[in-house]
Amino acid sequence: SRGLGDVYKRQTYEAGRWVIIVYKDDRIKSQPYQDLNTSLEFPSRLIKKKWNENKKIRYVAFCNGMWLVISEESRNIVKQTVVVKSQLPTDELRKIWRQGKKVSLIAYGSGKWVIISEPDKKSPKQSFYASTSNGFPRSKIKDFYSQKLRIHSMVHADKEDTWALIVEPRSDSKALQRVQYSIEFPQQQLVHLGLSPKLL
Repeated sequence: SRGLGDVYKRQTYEAGRWVIIVYKDDRIKSQPYQDLNTSLEFPSRLIKKKWNENKKIRYVAFCNGMWLVISEESRNIVKQTVVVKSQLPTDELRKIWRQGKKVSLIAYGSGKWVIISEPDKKSPKQSFYASTSNGFPRSKIKDFYSQKLRIHSMVHADKEDTWALIVEPRSDSKALQRVQYSIEFPQQQLVHLGLSPKLL
């Protein structure tokens, strides 16, 4: 009955280890089964295998030479697609939105930008922001919140020192977000928020 939430890597003396945030959402009567897989190479075959099993890719991350993929069962036919680029994928994002799709997630690892997208009847008006060599974009995120936007996906490309964000309008049904940035892993803050960090 538990799901795997966002994946974080600890940035202190325990660098290179994974921390999984698990939670139970009581609003969902029948929670989909999720699974976690790892790969030393980019997991293109693994992603296609999950699609063939009619599972949706929920999260992709890279840390310490390893790719991690979280997928979950889907009641509907999965129609996700993946794009992998070596450069900041601005043009690819525009193409996705012109096709009436939404970005499910954006990830970065080993010099590769990864975008997974899917059709969306509601067509949320997503937009892309990239911050290069200016540190964590704290002030820009505050601007997004003041414009009633929410962070849909955020990733840091360490080799390029670039923060990339996908933002979209915040609906009334979604809770307000807040972002905390820390050089050390924010375990106490997560516990305070009612989350249960598990160190692997």
